[in-house]
Amino acid sequence: MKKQFALAGISFLSLAVLVACQTKQGGTEEASQSFASEVTHDGTPIDGGQLNYAVVASAPTTGILIDELVVNVADANFSDMVDISMFGYDENRELDDSGLAKAEFDVDKRTVTVSLTGKDYKWSDGQPFTIDDYIFTIEQMASPDYAGVRFDSTYTNIEGMDEFIAGTASNISGIEKVDDYTVVLTMKEMTPSMLYAGGAVPAMVMPKHIYKDIAVKDWENSEYSRTAKTVGMGPYKIKEIVSGESITYVPNEYYYKGQVKLDSLKMDVVSPDTIVAEMKAGHYDIADMPIDQLDAYKDLSNITLLGSLQGTYNYVSFNLGHYDAETGKNVMNQDAKMNNVKLRQAIGYALDNAMAGEKLYNGLYHPTNSLIISFFGKLNDKEMEGYTYNPEKAKQLLDEAGYKDIDGDGLREDPDGNSFTISLAAQKSTETQETLVQQYISWWKEIGLNVELFTGRTIEFNTFYDQVEANDAGIDMYMAAWSTGLDPNPTALWGPEAMFNYSRFVSDENTELLDAISSVESFDEKVNFENYKAWQQYAFEQAFAIPTFERESITAVNKRVKYYDTYIGSATKRSAELIELTAEEGIAAK
Repeated sequence: MKKQFALAGISFLSLAVLVACQTKQGGTEEASQSFASEVTHDGTPIDGGQLNYAVVASAPTTGILIDELVVNVADANFSDMVDISMFGYDENRELDDSGLAKAEFDVDKRTVTVSLTGKDYKWSDGQPFTIDDYIFTIEQMASPDYAGVRFDSTYTNIEGMDEFIAGTASNISGIEKVDDYTVVLTMKEMTPSMLYAGGAVPAMVMPKHIYKDIAVKDWENSEYSRTAKTVGMGPYKIKEIVSGESITYVPNEYYYKGQVKLDSLKMDVVSPDTIVAEMKAGHYDIADMPIDQLDAYKDLSNITLLGSLQGTYNYVSFNLGHYDAETGKNVMNQDAKMNNVKLRQAIGYALDNAMAGEKLYNGLYHPTNSLIISFFGKLNDKEMEGYTYNPEKAKQLLDEAGYKDIDGDGLREDPDGNSFTISLAAQKSTETQETLVQQYISWWKEIGLNVELFTGRTIEFNTFYDQVEANDAGIDMYMAAWSTGLDPNPTALWGPEAMFNYSRFVSDENTELLDAISSVESFDEKVNFENYKAWQQYAFEQAFAIPTFERESITAVNKRVKYYDTYIGSATKRSAELIELTAEEGIAAK
């Protein structure tokens, strides 16, 4: 859930967060959305054919193709075709037996039994897939040379992991191999997140027969992580790569769900500025469309538009410290420029997100009151007001905090009477994004805050997140977005050891509240709701991150695609092995 939307490896076929039913613990409820969730087009399916899929992004991919190193959605779209996780999940986001493995939980014994759902699975190169691959991956992720961001409390929660990391044990005592298809993990603590996809059970797996000969420090540069030699358990294997731009795939004949019906799949990175013209011409079959351009494509005759409520939110946050790689902890700087809670609160109240969402995003960006968004159903505290537009309250808070306009130029000085300028980092994207950034700066100026863009302009996508993650000293505040994944637990984003906690906000109370969410007691639904509500209220009060929007998405589907849907779960009819085409070429608009 690094880069733009992190954490979940999101793709159009596997770990999708695009939902038609807003899910909640204890059931489902209908979500508000503007378009249908599935379509069946006319026509008889042809044999094979090539599906053309557009990954709409404003920057090229990094080229990483293994989950262990993927950090952004664009890369995940490509990697998910070849490298999938261990577990499947149902419409309630709960783990089920539809994946490579299933998980069984014994809360009293603190164990998770992971069993493969088949005994004849093979990697895409034909080599046997066993539980040894899973165990190997966990052990390798614990290496001090691991340079990714996926090694977190999901792994350190395994008994014996601390000793293994410290080098005082040669193996991890909490990992007990039963046979070639089963392993028992003994945990230090059991948590409700274990029940959910992307939650607290290690889910990544890599081919031991390949990576046993590759040093962990060399993973990122290995040809097995970046080229057509990448081996996985996904529906496809790679035929051809154009670096940063496109990948052509062919079916993986060993795919555990059965070989796909298509001859090939081609995925291209396509600019938001050109995707409408490309879809109109029939060059692509499926694309998640920029909603700010809805008027330009809503009436195209050759596509059907599907909608979904995204597990994604936009937010504004602050540079409050740094990440200590040696200790694996976030370190908060009490003297950071933005470490004044009333200043941060004022920044939130200055923004009219309801107006911005309506005017700039066709009403498909909705203001959100919480860092636990309505994608998670009843866990979202709908009674909490959140940061609604209230410039007078923002001005009052700044006055109380000592930020006052001393020289009468309309801009406030800091509490010591010094000139006060906030450096804002924002990523370069669409023209609408540029408009939003300038509107935010204007609203902040209206309450007396002088906000200027870091480097004087918006920043290329990958560079932006590199600088934010590194807590560049020139950045005071930043605008970003997260894909939450399917586990509502916010610890991996805002916890004391979370590498994704780019704000580096840390407090004893925040840690205690997050620990409560992760506790055994939270297996009780009522307690769970109470714990989530308490953390949301605290996050609102501390304003270490100001949630601004949650979103609906729009997926355009060319009418030669027989069936497609945006439902949640691993067993939807858009699964790779079920997709069919009704014509050799994409249908162009009339």
